[in-house]
Amino acid sequence: MKELTPLEEALRAVLSSAKPLETQRVFIHEALGMVLAEDIRADTDKPLFDNSAMDGYAVRWEDVKQVPARLKLIGEYTAGTGEDITLLPGTAIKIFTGAPLPKGADTVIPVEYTEEKNGEVIVKKSFKKGANVRKRGEDMREGQLVLKKGTPIRGYEMGILSSLNVPLVSVRRRPNVGILSTGDEILDVCEPRTKPSQIRTSNNYMLHGLVKRAGGIPYNLGILPDDPNTLKEALKNAHRYDIFITTGGVSMGEKDYVKELVKELNVDVKFHKLRIKPAKPVLFGTFADGKLFFGLPGNPVSSAVAFDLLVYPAIRAMMGFRNPEREKRSAVLDEDYARKSADRREFARAVVYFKDGRYHCIPLKKQDSHMLTSLSEANAYMVVPEGVLSLKKGEEVEVILID
Repeated sequence: MKELTPLEEALRAVLSSAKPLETQRVFIHEALGMVLAEDIRADTDKPLFDNSAMDGYAVRWEDVKQVPARLKLIGEYTAGTGEDITLLPGTAIKIFTGAPLPKGADTVIPVEYTEEKNGEVIVKKSFKKGANVRKRGEDMREGQLVLKKGTPIRGYEMGILSSLNVPLVSVRRRPNVGILSTGDEILDVCEPRTKPSQIRTSNNYMLHGLVKRAGGIPYNLGILPDDPNTLKEALKNAHRYDIFITTGGVSMGEKDYVKELVKELNVDVKFHKLRIKPAKPVLFGTFADGKLFFGLPGNPVSSAVAFDLLVYPAIRAMMGFRNPEREKRSAVLDEDYARKSADRREFARAVVYFKDGRYHCIPLKKQDSHMLTSLSEANAYMVVPEGVLSLKKGEEVEVILID
């Protein structure tokens, strides 16, 4: 098995080639799932002024440290109010959440602990001085570094950016990913079957979804027959994409032309065939301009595993993610697992769940590389080390989470 490339070596080759892409400026509503390419600082203090965290009454703490306390009601403050009332001893102002704290007030009493009667408010419960008041700058100070370069942008970060009045942000652009399936026997959706041996496509649509989910921009280039001249012509355009993926044509069959054609197109092949199961026949190389080429297996599960272990990290690295690989966890195995051969590391489809403070793992029964339903049922890969034929219930295993 010496000719097979260990996964760690393959991943190093991929990540060393997957350079972060150039930056672009996008509107914040377009930045979801992308990575900041600049530091973001606060434009002002947040909050900009002391304000109420509750609907209630703004008071002087000295007036309510002993309850019940009866105070004269002298006004009302709402969020966005322009009033300018100074609170004097023995008085209170009705206030709503987010409204600025009136001059002289230092505490807010929630409405449920009060009673309003005849122009007065009766405070029935004492609170600490400063209770229910949001202080100016307690979230962030003007000029403070709020979001660091390299931060992934989620909905939360979009909210922060808008609160900082940042409509445009600098991000690493998404890689353009071309996807081409090969095989005489493959039919596209809605294409009529003319031979009993023909099978319906799955890889190009599956990879389209996986690329998009990873953050890339997928281009489904369809299906080509196992004809070397047709394939060569199509592969001449592969370098137009940041990443180009083929499925099929990289194994050992007579019609597996892709592995030979890429060399004619000056792809610098870094490795071909991995010491893993499934997804052994994976080819990876780079074009002269640094763009990436992946030749993935034709079996759908093998193609998916290869994508998750190698293409997914490449897409994320090109987008600027600091940790581009899929998440790994330790889990307790809930049932025995055995396999026929231990010559390669296996990535078995599994269900992982969290219970009693631990992750637990249940390997699925369907593990053959053509069984696409095993991916639909799984949310993780269970890693079975090379040289290990069986795992026992209760053992700790490594799992890789997939979504």
